Amino acid sequence: MTENEEYILDHFLIDIKSGFESLEDIIESTIEIVEEEGWESEISETWIRENVTRQYNKNLEKSKTWEHPTDTEKLHQAFDNLCRENIIALHNAGYTQSEAVYDVQEIWSDAEDNGMKPVGYCYYHGQDLERVIEDNELMIDFYGAKPNNDKEAILIGRKVVAALENAGLTVEWNNTASSRIRVLNFNWQNVFTSYEDVEENWGYDRVLKIMHE
Repeated sequence: MTENEEYILDHFLIDIKSGFESLEDIIESTIEIVEEEGWESEISETWIRENVTRQYNKNLEKSKTWEHPTDTEKLHQAFDNLCRENIIALHNAGYTQSEAVYDVQEIWSDAEDNGMKPVGYCYYHGQDLERVIEDNELMIDFYGAKPNNDKEAILIGRKVVAALENAGLTVEWNNTASSRIRVLNFNWQNVFTSYEDVEENWGYDRVLKIMHE
């Protein structure tokens, strides 16, 4: 396997294991990357389709042997419980920290427009998702309602840690506002079912729905 083939393989393996995208969309996005890089003579569409489909089906078969609740299901439970405490808890929020914060601000505004009063937020973004799939360590950002208020942020951090630990996850945090929460030995296990399920279970609208209950 060439260096470029290994790069492409690593790329679509992360997309497959995330469980947030369909097989066909992963194939199409992989083809687009190869075309953008000018690697069509080295990596054919046939190679992409065969390898992506093989790995996708492999992850699907593995899912039938997973013990439940998985770490991913525990995380889902913890974030839903945080939403019930009026903490905006976002999955896969953008790709970078700045994109995630923008999404938080948008949802915060929507929540207030609907008569809700968020007290803080937490999230992991797309880069964090890639890292946990590769390294089994999930980083989570958090903060309170007021900017630059460390005392308030620490209170939110403690609530996030408590929710994660109550869900059965192993957490490391130094109890400061400037440090992210680390979820250790995290085995990300997820499979795609449909975009409707992804939106309902992982999307941003679920935050407003749960906070409104």
